[in-house]
Amino acid sequence: MLAGWRELSTGISAILCCLLFFWLLYSHPPKEGKELEVGTCEITALDRDTSHPKRMIARQTARCACRRGQVAGTTKAKPACVDAHIIVNKQWCGMEPCDDGEQCSLLINRSGWSCTRQLGRIKTVTVS
Repeated sequence: MLAGWRELSTGISAILCCLLFFWLLYSHPPKEGKELEVGTCEITALDRDTSHPKRMIARQTARCACRRGQVAGTTKAKPACVDAHIIVNKQWCGMEPCDDGEQCSLLINRSGWSCTRQLGRIKTVTVS
């Protein structure tokens, strides 16, 4: 009779372990596989370098789920899906990358753009 209880408790323990495993698996899904809604972006990495006086260098990586004919770009200083022809033609200011109150201008070699405020503060963005 004692051997029967041991087998039963071993079976119940195995079932409880399986249930715990499946509960953990489905209640905490992996974040890297998360689907984005079409037309949205999220920042995946942000690196800031403030080692230079009066100057900050920021590098940002974003992941976007864009519609057909769109690619990842910048609108109002945030990652966004923009029309692909803007990127292909390097007409960066066409995606309205600057914040409200800032003026966008292309860099001479079209490698990026600058956003200038009336008080003289300039943000320069280069595309790589």
